[in-house]
Amino acid sequence: MKTKDDVLADRDFRIEYVSERLIVGTNRSKGDIFIFGRDGKVISLFNNKGQGSNEYLYLSSMVFDEKAQEIFISDIQSKNRCLVYLPDGKFLRQFSYPENSRIGNLYDFDELTLLAYNTLSPVHDGPLEIDQIMPYVFLSKKDGNLISRLDLSFSTRLPNVFILRAGEMTAGMVIPYGGNIKYGNEFMIVDRSSDTIFVLTQDKKLTPLFMRTPSVLNDNPLFSMSVSYRTDIYLFFESITYNWTEISQRFLSGLGADLPPARKFAYNMQTGQLFSVNKGPTVHTVDVLGKSEVNLLQAYQLIERLENGELDGKLKQVAEKIDAEDNPIVEIIRYK
Repeated sequence: MKTKDDVLADRDFRIEYVSERLIVGTNRSKGDIFIFGRDGKVISLFNNKGQGSNEYLYLSSMVFDEKAQEIFISDIQSKNRCLVYLPDGKFLRQFSYPENSRIGNLYDFDELTLLAYNTLSPVHDGPLEIDQIMPYVFLSKKDGNLISRLDLSFSTRLPNVFILRAGEMTAGMVIPYGGNIKYGNEFMIVDRSSDTIFVLTQDKKLTPLFMRTPSVLNDNPLFSMSVSYRTDIYLFFESITYNWTEISQRFLSGLGADLPPARKFAYNMQTGQLFSVNKGPTVHTVDVLGKSEVNLLQAYQLIERLENGELDGKLKQVAEKIDAEDNPIVEIIRYK
């Protein structure tokens, strides 16, 4: 799917939700929310960013409940709250998160419940409180009340953002690995603070899938991984091992702080076999369809892959007709 020319989905655009009928995306920093049909036609586009009582200061995370036709937006930078809108942007209600929580990510758990994740501040100092020790909580979609906590606890938490300082310059570097992904009615829990990858089912039970080594708690080198997508049989993921001391020194020397290339794998959940895979880069992935992979491809990246002879089929046909500054392309791959 290629978005229409009258919509500006810039490089901050990301896919948030995909179904058989709709694709929902955001420009988080700008506060834009796009709802497209599967043909790329805009169904709704709104931006309620602002400092008003019914507006969000920053779109930290969002959930689209297609059945209830409600959009939940986590806004923790202003009032630690969630705002709920209709798909056309009309305000419905808002609720505050539990006291002392820091809800960075929301997930659509079931018809009545949100799965919420308490992030750790990169400047956190001091003992962990209950929301950091047991960061996954189930909240009511109606009023945000705490229903229960997921039975998963951490004695040590790792932030997803490192603070880098060089003289008077300070920068936050996001580690783009870790995080959870929804597959049908199940969730893959891939926490940066845990060595174990879990499957979370609708009865709120966790099942360990496998354990990663070296431990994520090793000081140096550091190890992180991210699940890209899942089918009925295979789990596709990426991992990186990096020396934080070297990255910090390069940053302090003005040489940048890029992470090393990721290694890509496929894990057969029926046989336990692990395979290395060779796959082109993507900016963002989402898995909500089951037996499908959904990628957001930036136009300039797709053109680079075309010039390198890496494309064929429909993707090649699309790449031959676009410009580097065009809107992103949504690629949906279905597996048998």
